[in-house]
Amino acid sequence: MTTSIRKARRAWAAEVRKVIRQGKVFIQEIQHDDWCGIYTHERTCNCSPDRVLKDDKGHVLARVRGAGFYDPMEHLEVLK
Repeated sequence: MTTSIRKARRAWAAEVRKVIRQGKVFIQEIQHDDWCGIYTHERTCNCSPDRVLKDDKGHVLARVRGAGFYDPMEHLEVLK
């Protein structure tokens, strides 16, 4: 993992911890590149998608670009 991806992942994790509160609704939007493997039969992300966190009204609360491939299980730790 390169330094820029590591910094972007840490920035995303910090934003999620700062914004997410119990009892609130949030939308996590993952914007994959057009060529990403998520759109093939393998369904595996191999791009560096933009990550956007929105509130229930659709307002953007956080945006991080280039945080590396997306693993949906990585946010379970934040929700504990």
